[in-house]
Amino acid sequence: MDCCCTCNEEKGLIKKIEFGFTDWIKTGISWLRSYRKTYDIEPGLYFTGKEYDINSPLLLTCNYHMTVFLLWRILKGRNVRILVIDTKGINVWCSSGKGQFSSKVIIDQLAKYDRKELTETDKLEIILPKLSLSGVRLSELKKANIIPKIGPIYAQNLPEYLDGEITDCDEDHYKFNFRNRLFTLLPSFIQFTKYILIAAAVLFLLNLIFNTGFWWQILPVSLSIPILYVVLFPVLPSKNFSFKGIVLFILQILVLYLLFGNQLVDSSGYIIAFHLLFYLGTNIFFGLYYTGSSGVSNYSLVKKEIITFLPFVFVLYLGALTTIILQGVLK
Repeated sequence: MDCCCTCNEEKGLIKKIEFGFTDWIKTGISWLRSYRKTYDIEPGLYFTGKEYDINSPLLLTCNYHMTVFLLWRILKGRNVRILVIDTKGINVWCSSGKGQFSSKVIIDQLAKYDRKELTETDKLEIILPKLSLSGVRLSELKKANIIPKIGPIYAQNLPEYLDGEITDCDEDHYKFNFRNRLFTLLPSFIQFTKYILIAAAVLFLLNLIFNTGFWWQILPVSLSIPILYVVLFPVLPSKNFSFKGIVLFILQILVLYLLFGNQLVDSSGYIIAFHLLFYLGTNIFFGLYYTGSSGVSNYSLVKKEIITFLPFVFVLYLGALTTIILQGVLK
């Protein structure tokens, strides 16, 4: 990111924000990495116009590079200010759930600037992303003479909001629709594939040692899990991501039985047991993995779910390894 300094005051640095070609590459990498922590932006006060305007709207955001870049793209050509707070390079939704996008962090960042640099009145009006509200206490901001305004959930609605065409975002809800899920599909598939390839490599080594005759066979069903889970997400029952994985596992087993019932009957009991244990574990594991890509997850509930189901996944995989080794030893 290329930022040219325009105002170097005692307490803070105000910068014009401009992005270049390398930022497109960074954004693409962040997307393919399933929005995990990758690149960040230096916290500070930025502006998008030709010069800093104290009367222009002040928007608040995290310092996750991809978020700031997409925000800049939408607001490019407008005269606005963007306050980037330090969320450790994590996006708004996740950082607010973890307490890193908080009232204290906002107030501390604003304290780095002379009040006269921020507003001409006693009150400072800031526009918060609605997805930050789980971590921000509005009452604390108001005590600091800050007037918090709640912006829309979707950044593409910001121009309408700033133009006054959207005035009330209280009823604005995040819709994890097919388009949103499709945006998460390729990154999730690529990221999850590496785990499947690791599992296939382990099974390949076991085949060399114990002559199990089984390793690549896990790939077709395993690689279908991310696709089916994302596409079928809203119709899979429960708000519990792991339980959705269990339901998907049951559907997969039913389909496999209908398509390959005779072959399954002829398979050894160890192979059948391996399939059941491994695919159940993999479906649950992807459910836990997908909590990081979904905008409808809840941080506290996700923590509880991981604590509950991750040991169960470990036991399932341990059982799968045991059965496939017995397949090679006893056949």
